[in-house]
Amino acid sequence: MRERTCAPNPNLLESMRSVGYDLNTAIADIIDNSIAANATKISILYFGQGEEPYIAIVDDGDGMDDQTAFEAMQLAGNSLNENRASNDLGRFGLGLKTASLSQARSLLMTTLQDGARTTLRWDLDAVARAGEWTLEQLNEKETLSALPQRVHDAMPVSHGTCILWRNLDKLETLTGRSLREIDKAMDELTGYLALVFHRFTHPYPDDDIRQIVIDINGYPIPQRDPFLRDNPAVQTTGVQRIGNLGATLRGYTLPYQNRLRDEDKKLLDLSEQRGKTLTDTQGFYVYRAYRLITWGSWFRMLPKKQATKLSRVQVDIPNSLDAEWTLDIKKSRATPPKIISDVMKRYVDRLAKPSRRAQQFRGRRKNDDPLAPVWDVVDDRDGAFRYEINRNNPYIASFLDSLSPEQQGAFINIVNVLSMTIPYEDMQSRFAMDKRPESFSVTDEQARVFAEQMWLLNSIGGLSPQQFVSRFRNVEPISLCHNGESILKEVSHAR
Repeated sequence: MRERTCAPNPNLLESMRSVGYDLNTAIADIIDNSIAANATKISILYFGQGEEPYIAIVDDGDGMDDQTAFEAMQLAGNSLNENRASNDLGRFGLGLKTASLSQARSLLMTTLQDGARTTLRWDLDAVARAGEWTLEQLNEKETLSALPQRVHDAMPVSHGTCILWRNLDKLETLTGRSLREIDKAMDELTGYLALVFHRFTHPYPDDDIRQIVIDINGYPIPQRDPFLRDNPAVQTTGVQRIGNLGATLRGYTLPYQNRLRDEDKKLLDLSEQRGKTLTDTQGFYVYRAYRLITWGSWFRMLPKKQATKLSRVQVDIPNSLDAEWTLDIKKSRATPPKIISDVMKRYVDRLAKPSRRAQQFRGRRKNDDPLAPVWDVVDDRDGAFRYEINRNNPYIASFLDSLSPEQQGAFINIVNVLSMTIPYEDMQSRFAMDKRPESFSVTDEQARVFAEQMWLLNSIGGLSPQQFVSRFRNVEPISLCHNGESILKEVSHAR
C-alpha cells in the first residue's frame, strides 16, 4: 500500500463562501475574535461617499506576532480538542476566514504587537489566477497604501488588529452599491450587535467580564436588555444550576405592555416588525461565555402563545459544552443536549404561569361581586368564549327598569348586536403586534353624570343614600373613577 497526499484544491476558498453567513453573523464572528484578544474597544468602519467600498473591524486587543498571525489565516488553525480560555469565543478555527470571505473577495488582516506589524491578505482573485494557496504578505508601505485613511487613523499604536474587507460582492449583490442601502444594512447590523453583545457593552452586576465599547462609524451601538433587569416590575426566579456542567437557568416575566416604560421598549427594541414583538421574542436566550447565540425559541418545549409572551429564560453555558450543544460554525444556532433540555422543559413549565398571571391582571379594582362588571365573559364548549353585556349590572338593570317593555326589547336587541359584533380578530392581531388599548379611567365629571342618573332612578324606588353608595361604589363604571365613592355620597347626600 502506498500513501498519496491529497491537498485540497484552492477552489475550496470559493466553496467556503456558501457556509451561510450573512453580514450580521459574519461581523459578529470577527468581534468574537476581538473579545477573545482582550479588546476593550471595537470599531466597525465602512466607506463613505466617493470611497471604494470596504468594511473594517478595528480593535485594541492583544494583537499577534508574525507566527500567530499566519496561523490565524490558516484554515482550521486551531484544534477542536485544544483547551481554551473561558473567554475564547472561537470554535472551529474557521470563523475569521469563512466569515470574511462570505462577504468579500479580499480579506486583509494587519496586526500589531509591541509595535511590530504583520499584514497578511487572502485575495480570491489572486488565488484563482495562481491556482495555488498564495497568502500575500504586505510590507509597511504596502499596508499603508492598502488601508483607507479613516481605518489607518483608527489603528492603535502598539497593539491591536484590523480586519479589512474589500470587493464586497456579496453585500453589493444584496444591497447594491447605493450608500443609502449600505446605511440601511449597517443600521440592521447595529441592532443585531447591540443584542448579541449586550452583556459585554452593558454587563450585569453578576457578570464576570470586562465592559467593552462597540461603535459603528464612531457611533456606539445602543443598549439592549431582553430581560429588563432594572425594571422593578419584572418577576424573576432564582438561578438554577444544571448538575456540574457549569450551565445555569434564570427566568424572567416581563410586565404587561401598559406597564412598559418608554426606556423599556427601547431596551427590548420592540416594534410591529416581524421578529420584534413580545410574542416573537419570548423563549430561551442562550449565552455562550456571555455572548448571545440563539434566542426567541422554546426548542419545541412550548408553543409560542399570547399567554407566554412575557416569559424569557436566560441560559448560560460555558464554551466547554460546545460539542454537547452542537454549536454550528456561525455560532448562531445551538441545540441543547437531552440532559439539559429535560431540565429546561421542567423549568419553563413553571415559568409560564407568572406570564399568564401577569397578562390576566389589568390593574382594575378587584371585586368578587358577579354583578360588578359591565361585560360578562361566557365560556362555551371546545375552549370558545364570548362577551355579553351584563344585564344584572346595577347601572344596566336600573336603566332597564326605567324603560317601558317595548323600549326594553329595543334596548336588548341593540345590546345583542353590540355583543355579536365585537372585533375579536382585529383585537387579537393588534395584541400579537404588542399594541395595547388606551388606558381608560372615568373622570369625576363623567362619574357625577352616572351617579346623578342612577340616584334619580333608585331614590324613586326607595333606596336610601347609604344603600345607594354601598350598591354602586364597587361596580363599573363608578369603580373606574378614583373619587367614585365620594361622588356617590355627594350626589345622594349620604353621611
